[in-house]
Amino acid sequence: MGTSTSRHSDLSNNEYLNQFYGPDLILIENPFWDKFLAFSISPPSTAAEHRTLDTKLRPYYEVLTVNNLKTGNFSTLLKIFLKKTRELLASVETDNSKLSWQTYNALFVIRCVIKYLVETYNEEEILQQFEVNPGVQSGAMINEETSSNLNNFIDALIEVIVDVPLRDFTYILHLEAVNCLLVLLSIQMFSTQPAEKLLVYRSLMQGRSAIHSPLLMKTLLQHFINQTKVPPGFLNHNGQGGSIVLGLASGLWSIVTLGYGRSNETDELQMAIEAANTPEERQKAREALHSRAPLAGQSLLLLLVLVNHCTSEKGPLQNPYRQALFSFTAVHKDDDGVSSAPTNAASTFKLDTGALYSALCHVPNSDQTTLLLYMLLHRNQQFRTYVISRSDIEQLLVPILRTLYHAPDSNSHHIYMSLIVILILSEDDLFTKTVHDVMLKGVSWYTERAISEISLGGLLILVIIRSIQYNMLKMRDKYLHSNCLAALANMSGQFRCLHPYVSQRIVSLFETLARKYMRLEERIKLVQTLPKPNSLPVDTKVNVDGQVSSIEKSVTPSEQAEVQVGEIAPDLAQDLSVLQEVLRMVLEIINSGLSHQLQHNPNLLYTLLYKRSVFEPFRTHPAFEDIINNIDAVINYFTSKLEQVSSDLGENEVLATIQHGALKWPRERLKKFPDLKFKYVEEDKPEEFFIPYVWSLVVHNSGLYWSVNNLKMFVADGDILAL
Repeated sequence: MGTSTSRHSDLSNNEYLNQFYGPDLILIENPFWDKFLAFSISPPSTAAEHRTLDTKLRPYYEVLTVNNLKTGNFSTLLKIFLKKTRELLASVETDNSKLSWQTYNALFVIRCVIKYLVETYNEEEILQQFEVNPGVQSGAMINEETSSNLNNFIDALIEVIVDVPLRDFTYILHLEAVNCLLVLLSIQMFSTQPAEKLLVYRSLMQGRSAIHSPLLMKTLLQHFINQTKVPPGFLNHNGQGGSIVLGLASGLWSIVTLGYGRSNETDELQMAIEAANTPEERQKAREALHSRAPLAGQSLLLLLVLVNHCTSEKGPLQNPYRQALFSFTAVHKDDDGVSSAPTNAASTFKLDTGALYSALCHVPNSDQTTLLLYMLLHRNQQFRTYVISRSDIEQLLVPILRTLYHAPDSNSHHIYMSLIVILILSEDDLFTKTVHDVMLKGVSWYTERAISEISLGGLLILVIIRSIQYNMLKMRDKYLHSNCLAALANMSGQFRCLHPYVSQRIVSLFETLARKYMRLEERIKLVQTLPKPNSLPVDTKVNVDGQVSSIEKSVTPSEQAEVQVGEIAPDLAQDLSVLQEVLRMVLEIINSGLSHQLQHNPNLLYTLLYKRSVFEPFRTHPAFEDIINNIDAVINYFTSKLEQVSSDLGENEVLATIQHGALKWPRERLKKFPDLKFKYVEEDKPEEFFIPYVWSLVVHNSGLYWSVNNLKMFVADGDILAL
């Protein structure tokens, strides 16, 4: 690019740029390369900044892709990068900041070109650009065996990430290597082929790179754990040197503020995200948060991409990165030093699980962190065991509950994953017991009612009930209902010392569903009495020849509406069936709490006595009467105890009578039902959900920009990508 400062308005006159993109071959020994890569830039950190750069350089990309098939200049630049990477790895013990800077410059240019190729061409055409060898016919077929440049390039990127020490002067190189892998892998967004058919993925999954999969996963996790901030002075270039990119920085980036190096605290940025009134404001706040430790954020995104492709355990292509994440050995520090769980035969590396847990607790809750937590809890048994054993489980759980509480501010996928995390945790008896022993004070974000103190279990119940009610009003998603109720059911046998408000909300949930159920039943009965579309009232008419014919009456708007209602009766019946299942599940949850923890829940008993009338319509209903009989037995027993004391008791006296009566409660009065135990099972073909989800996270949170023109994975709405 050059040693003289140039402005973007002079791009067409830049000799180094024109030579690189031009029609003449540049040998690898040519001194041109040292001059071309002698530039210093403030890298773009947001999608808008990347888009600006892409727009300015696009004409040159178009010229390059034509000329490169003859000159191989792009392939030569790849070899320059490989050469400098080898030199850098050979000098890791020295403070070789200049070599690191040159290696980064080469990689930055390569990444810009690759992104254009991925967005514009199919895989075979992209490989041709990689593997051009002057003197070999340009149209020669490229295959896995001959794609040495691509394989070597991928190997070098991984070596940079895992073998080059992370220092202030190598931070930007590490970040660029991660970004480059993300851009390479984004070919999936522009292809209709599954990942296992794409050469980039095949190279990563079964090539030489696969050998380093444990080290790569450990390094990416370590970056996430460390949350290393951008080094001081990251943007403070002295303006010397120069290049076409520096010219762009001078002319374009001076009008934008890059996020790197800002001093905002994490909690302030998280509050800004929650306080944002528009999607645009939330996106800006997320970018600011991401830019505090961009290497950590990009590393997490790359980890999610690697782990969620080629996931079939029976497929032809196995995923070593997935295996590495799910089988590492948990190492954690205790008072006596370092301890670890037993190493299993499939263990791939050791990781400080306590540090990972701390990062998951303190990095602001996002789709990415929740998805990582989900995968670890679901697939890594050692990590799951460690999390459940933590005495400070509230550190992990409260941010998730806060996300669920503010559901309208989150996307549906984040809500689903948060609920599944809770469901997985609720499968363990130790967890369901522990959450009722942990007391919380001053949960300021729960604004429906001021609660000075509540157990973590009580807060969990409140938020799940709120999620059910939100789903009934807004989303009407049976899958979400099922997860919420399954988590409550798993917890119900350990309900202890429930707060009065929690007890009220449990019974109120049943009351709300009961009213909805009865209204729906009445509506179905009404629909069944309406005339069917094929039996509209008719007038009869006798023709001149004596034959009888019929003429349909004109139908009034109200009659037509009734007919249309009649047509959707099957849908109403289905809604009633779903609601009946939900109602029964709520009754079973209440019954489970009474069967296992009656002595420890005086507030729940008090609420049941106060709200006994809500169960009246269901006492003889065949779908509910067996469960209602149990609840009635409890209500009748304690009603009798209260009547024996007095007919005029205050709240405290009632509670005292309930607590005394609970000590003498005869358990045999209750019919035994199977314990409520539900286990999360991943859907068939989970990649159909996770692959688009992960790439949507990359698009919206990586700070990179992709053109929407040739996207195959998403629905494109202008420049906005949405699932």
